[in-house]
Amino acid sequence: MQITFFRRRMLRRLMGVGVRPLLCGLGVVCVVVVYLMYTQPSGVHIVCECNEEVETEERVARYLNTLMAEVDPVTNRTAEASVRAFHPSLAVEFLTQQERKGKRCRNTPGVFSVRHRNVVWQEADVGGTVFLAFGAYFDDRDVEEGPLVRVLVMVESPKPPTPTCHLWFEGDVAPTATRAIRVEYVHWQERFTGVWLPYIVTCRAGRGLRGVPQVASLVPHACASSTNALRVLQHDRSEPKRGLALCHKFIFNPVRDISQRLAEWIEAARAWGVDHITTYEASAHPNVAKILRHYEKEGFLSVIPWQNPGSQPNVPHLYRAFYDTQRYSLFTTENIPYTDCLLRHLASHRYVGVWDVDEFLVPAPPFVSIPDMIDGAKGTAHSIGVKPPTSYLARCSYFFDNLTEPATSDMPEYLHLLRHVTRTAKFSPPKVFTKAVHDTSYALGLHAHFALLNLEGEVDRERDLYHLYPASEGYLGHYRPACQGESQEECNASFRPFTTRDTAMWRYRDQIAGNTKRVLSSLGIVPP
Repeated sequence: MQITFFRRRMLRRLMGVGVRPLLCGLGVVCVVVVYLMYTQPSGVHIVCECNEEVETEERVARYLNTLMAEVDPVTNRTAEASVRAFHPSLAVEFLTQQERKGKRCRNTPGVFSVRHRNVVWQEADVGGTVFLAFGAYFDDRDVEEGPLVRVLVMVESPKPPTPTCHLWFEGDVAPTATRAIRVEYVHWQERFTGVWLPYIVTCRAGRGLRGVPQVASLVPHACASSTNALRVLQHDRSEPKRGLALCHKFIFNPVRDISQRLAEWIEAARAWGVDHITTYEASAHPNVAKILRHYEKEGFLSVIPWQNPGSQPNVPHLYRAFYDTQRYSLFTTENIPYTDCLLRHLASHRYVGVWDVDEFLVPAPPFVSIPDMIDGAKGTAHSIGVKPPTSYLARCSYFFDNLTEPATSDMPEYLHLLRHVTRTAKFSPPKVFTKAVHDTSYALGLHAHFALLNLEGEVDRERDLYHLYPASEGYLGHYRPACQGESQEECNASFRPFTTRDTAMWRYRDQIAGNTKRVLSSLGIVPP
C-alpha cells in the first residue's frame, strides 16, 4: 500500500526507537497492518494498493451480464437499473463493473461479497461491533472542514468504535482509506446498551482528490476488505436550489386506508409551496400504494423502501404494534429517514420540512407559501441580530375531528383538511409538540421536532432554534380526535372549550379540492 509522506515519516520514527528487531521478526508488512489498525490518524488519506486480486467466480462471469440486462416488462428497466431504483444506497453499477473485469482487488467488494441486512441495510464489522449502513452523502457545505462524506448508520452500542471510510473515486480499482473524524449520535434520549442507535459517521473526502467520491464503505481499518458498498449521493449544483422539500417518515400500516387523507395532504403541500416530498414505505394499504405510485410516477414524490434494522420486526402486521408499544425504538429509528431525507436535499433545496399526514404547517397572512414564510422569519432573525437559525419551529393548534364543516358538492366528505376550519384558540408552548422547517445550509441530524445536529455540532436549543410566532408567521395545525399525549385533563380544561374559526387553508381551496378529486377518481378510490 502507498502511505502519505506524513505516515511514512511516523513509521520511520517507530522503527527507530528500539522496536526494529521486533519489526524484523514479524515482517514489515505485518507491522504496517498493525500500525494502520491502531494508530491511523483521523482524516489522513491512504491510497490502498491492489496487492491481492480475487477472480470473478466462473458462474458469475458467465451469467451476470445477461442476468443484469434482463428487462422488467412493467417498468421497462433492466435488472441493474431496477436494483438502483429500489435500493436507497447500494452501489450496484460499481459492484457489477468490478465483476465484469474478471478480477478485482481484495479490498474492493463484488456483487455477492456485500453483507445485506433486511434489504436496505449493509453490514460492516468494526472491531467486533456491527454497523448497519443506510446511506452515504457528499457534503461540501463547510468551507473550513472541506468536502466530507457522511454515512448514516445504526449501531447496537452506546459507544461505537471509530470506523475507517473507504472511498472510490471515478476509475479507481482500489480505495482511498481515511479514518472517520467523528461519530455523532442522532437522538435526544439517553443511550442504552442492546438497542439499535442512530449515528452519523463523518469522513474527509479530501481536497483535490480527483473530484467527488462515487462509492463509500465502512471498514475496521485502512485497506481492509469491505463488506458494504454505498453509492455516495450527490446533486448537480449547477441548478439553483428550489424552495422546500417535505419529509415524511415510514408508512407501515397495511390495513389502514389513509389514501384520501394522503392525497389531500400532498395537494395541500403542493399548493403551499412544497415542490417535492420524500417518504419511506415499509407496508401500505393497496389504496395508499396507488397514491404513492401515482405521485412517484408524476415525479412529485420519492418513495424509498424501508425496513427496520437488526432484529427489529419486519412483518407488515407487526409494524404498528411495534411502533406503538416500543416507543424508544420508534423514536431512535425514525431519525434515520428524517436525516436521510435532509441529506438527500442538501444541494437541491433551501429548506426541508418534517411533519405527518395529520399535520400541516399553516402560514399566516400575508405569506402565500411556506418558503415565503420561512424567508420572512429568517429576515426577522437577522434584523434582531440572531445568527441564522438551523430550525424554525411551529407551535401546535388542534383541529379536532368532531369540529367539521358540512360536506358539500364542491367540498366532499373525504376532504379532511378543507372541512376542518375550527381550531383551538390556545397553542401548545413553544417547545412542546412542535414541528419544524430546517435550513439545509446548516442542519445535519434531525428528529421529529427539530434539528439535533448542525455543522457546528450539537444544536444549541436557545441559540439555533427559531420559534415562529403563530399570529404573524405560522403555526402547526394538528388534525386529530384529541390532544396529543396520554392524559387529556389539560386538553379538556384549556384547549377544547376555547375555539376559533380559521379558514387560512381555504386560500387554495379550489386547487386542493380539484386536484384531490381528480387523483382519487382517476385511481378509482372515489366515484368520478
